[in-house]
Amino acid sequence: MEFKIFHWHDIDRLARSLFNLIKSDGYKPDIILGISRGGWIPARLLSDMFEASYLLEGHQTSSVLATMQIRFYAAIAETHTKPVISQDVVVDIFQKNLLLIDDLADSGESLECALNYLNLKDPKTVKIATLLYKPWSKVKPDYFAEEASEWVVFPHEYYEFMTEQTLSQELTKTKAWATFIEQGIPDSAINFFVETFF
Repeated sequence: MEFKIFHWHDIDRLARSLFNLIKSDGYKPDIILGISRGGWIPARLLSDMFEASYLLEGHQTSSVLATMQIRFYAAIAETHTKPVISQDVVVDIFQKNLLLIDDLADSGESLECALNYLNLKDPKTVKIATLLYKPWSKVKPDYFAEEASEWVVFPHEYYEFMTEQTLSQELTKTKAWATFIEQGIPDSAINFFVETFF
């Protein structure tokens, strides 16, 4: 399987690109809503960027930053999973302009679940923004910084990724180090992982 490893500077670059796309489109969200967990980081970055934009343009108000959580659950004896809302939105979104953020539109199921749920609460508009978009996603975001086709690993997923790889491949400490170096995980993250968890 082909992996594409992203680093923190990539996240910043993608978030800036995303902000510029949204800003040039003229969309002004009242609420920036990050889908937990992957959407937290880009939502926070975009929230800061919009706040800077509003304040430097002389506006007194800025977007509210909020979150919701979606998890995948499988019923007993079922092989398929479905997304469910596991943490509700705690802010009032009625007749508000929402910017729904996630790091990646992959299957699109989480985005579809969120969109269907949010529309029940009667927002004024909902626009979707993701750092990356895979062309087979069921939902195409209104804004995305780049397309991807590989298995994507973001820096906020390094430890989850290394844990899954270690368990599925039964890696030893030495083999884990070599494998993760070859895949492009930063040395500092690998060192912390193998020294702490082996």
